[in-house]
Amino acid sequence: MRVLPAVSCRVGLISLVGLLALGTTSARAQQGALRGIVRDSAGAPIRDADVGIVALRRLTRTDEHGRFALTKLPPGNVDLSVRRLSYEPHHRSVLVVAGSQDSLRVTLIAIPALLNPVNVTKGEIRQRENIEDFYRRMTGGLGQYISRDEIEKRWGGNPSDMIRTIPGVRLVRTATGGYGVRFPNTSLGRSDCAPMIWIDGQKAPGLEIDGITLGDLEGIELYKGPSTTPLQFSQGQGSNNCGTIVMWSRPPQYQKTARYREKDGERKP
Repeated sequence: MRVLPAVSCRVGLISLVGLLALGTTSARAQQGALRGIVRDSAGAPIRDADVGIVALRRLTRTDEHGRFALTKLPPGNVDLSVRRLSYEPHHRSVLVVAGSQDSLRVTLIAIPALLNPVNVTKGEIRQRENIEDFYRRMTGGLGQYISRDEIEKRWGGNPSDMIRTIPGVRLVRTATGGYGVRFPNTSLGRSDCAPMIWIDGQKAPGLEIDGITLGDLEGIELYKGPSTTPLQFSQGQGSNNCGTIVMWSRPPQYQKTARYREKDGERKP
């Protein structure tokens, strides 16, 4: 057996390390980043604004100076969303360039108060916060989500019509003529087990998904099992493990500020 000199071994090891380092550098060069600052219309920085890319499940928040950073992004066009309670949501398409760190400036417009301050209840404030939590989970969560934008794109029909094409979802006819959702791949091995439905943070036992009007919804969340269900929607002792559906109704101020569009002679929000 021929024994290689120690010097040759060291040279080979150094070469291997160099190749690995080169590969890592090359991989980093194929990634990009988005950095920026979020301000209000008066130029003041907005802290704790959610900045996310839903398609990539990436979410961050602005700091006290309104700055944010999303790193290690694949090159290409991405849909960036910026949201903050009491401000109109901001959406834009951004091109991520490999090896680049684009700097963005985002201005959020405050939502005007439509209700007399004395009439704004704690429940209404909490409902607005719940909607922001929904969009936060949609960006970084483990479930499946249907936003208001998607509902408006496919206007008409029932909530069940929005989820027919979602993998792993089965629809069954109910006694009322609508449809109910079943997640066949449950730990119980049952195909007829109904998921627990929540509406605006409250359990609604026995309700099926078509029991609420599609036009009244701001968003829908679907979780096929307990491993992906957020803690606040865990079903508790004595409940089944057939999945969870969470539906959020539109807050009053969203309904009052809704823009109407013409479709087939009707005015649709």
